[in-house]
Amino acid sequence: MKHWRADTGLTLLEILVAIVILSIMLGVVYASFFGTTKTFAVLESNEDVYQTAQTLLDMMGRELRSAISLEGSNAELEDTAVDAVHMVTTAHRRPGPNAREGHLAEISYFVDVDAETDERVLVKSVDASRDGDYNSGGTLYILSDQVESLNIFYYEREEKDWLEEWSDGEMPVLIRLELTLLDDRGNPAAFRTLIQPPDLQ
Repeated sequence: MKHWRADTGLTLLEILVAIVILSIMLGVVYASFFGTTKTFAVLESNEDVYQTAQTLLDMMGRELRSAISLEGSNAELEDTAVDAVHMVTTAHRRPGPNAREGHLAEISYFVDVDAETDERVLVKSVDASRDGDYNSGGTLYILSDQVESLNIFYYEREEKDWLEEWSDGEMPVLIRLELTLLDDRGNPAAFRTLIQPPDLQ
């Protein structure tokens, strides 16, 4: 005599094993997705900081390479360098449609603290009047609110050494710009470039 056994489905133990396996698989997928998303966010933040630094250093370098006079001062804020550089240069936007190419202007770069946000900002000052006073007049532009420090060195021809300040009538042989920016998470990223100003001797 044959006994027919009805199909009763899965047992409770089989369901629990399946749930455990599914949980492990979902955990692996979630960890992989979260790690990929975090890595992408870090790379995107680093790319933004890199592009900002490249733009700022290119702008400063272009104007320093066309400078005919130069002054550099050394300063610190909370143990980090916040140097300033002042120049008379031709590499800037013309002040008006009738202005000649090569019009001279006084340009300064310095780090300041924003009164509203209390964050450090990189500021550019442009004065087309050329009154000899870098501390007054002109138009101020905030270039970046990600700046942590700006350190500028000047290579002196006779002493053959890097100086932290420059007030000589001659131009230095080289200028080294060291710019540190903060990414979206507040991590510092340092950038450096060498600039050769014109030899006016």
